[in-house]
Amino acid sequence: MALEAQHVTINVGSKTIVDSASVTVKSGCITVLVGPNGAGKSTLLGALSGHFALSGGRALIAGKDLAQLTPNRLCNQRAVMLQSDNLVFDFTVDDVIRMGLVWQFEASEVEKSEVINDLAFKCEVDHLLSRSILTLSGGEKQRVHFCRCLVQVLGKHDSDTPKYLLLDEPTSSQDIANELRVLKLLKEMATQREIGVFLIVHDLNLAAHFGDVFYIMKNGRLVANGERDAVMTEDILSSVYETSVKTELTSSRLRIHTF
Repeated sequence: MALEAQHVTINVGSKTIVDSASVTVKSGCITVLVGPNGAGKSTLLGALSGHFALSGGRALIAGKDLAQLTPNRLCNQRAVMLQSDNLVFDFTVDDVIRMGLVWQFEASEVEKSEVINDLAFKCEVDHLLSRSILTLSGGEKQRVHFCRCLVQVLGKHDSDTPKYLLLDEPTSSQDIANELRVLKLLKEMATQREIGVFLIVHDLNLAAHFGDVFYIMKNGRLVANGERDAVMTEDILSSVYETSVKTELTSSRLRIHTF
């Protein structure tokens, strides 16, 4: 049971954005994708989520081609958080989080409210539920959309159906405390709820600490993948980012230094 990209290629006009990339996202694991700006990371996430038409290869969820699944089926198996929300209407925070209730017809209002209130508290947005989404800071909006995604995959579903979270830089607007809160919640969801997580993040130290499986991308191609110590090396990172990167392993914790 996995979410997979098999030799996926995405072309935009004459330009190849993703070039024959293969990725496996397993249940219960945090799969991290890192790489420089413009590497094609967000486009690859879009392929894994079913948002983009493929020029080549296949994207599969539990062995089924995403292109053959209905929007309802996709929404019940994976939630997607993009870098920007593009919301321009005056929704309340509660309204936005309730957009994740794709399972709403299988639950009572009491059950739905319990899920929303519990996850809003864990994401530290419970005090914002009555506020307009347009009045929030960037970090607050980001946590609201993160909460929406959790509601989508953790609601009342068929327990035998694998669930996946695909998150594109979900901590880019967070302060230190909320950055750690979001990533700790992801770790909890992966290990305790068997959610498969595909995470794009720029902070290499956070990636090294919270990730289980690692992929590195540059110029549309995956250049390395595997476990942390085989992938997050000085030679690979320095080559990919075209700057000097030093690594230090202490007490099983990998620290990455760029200056």
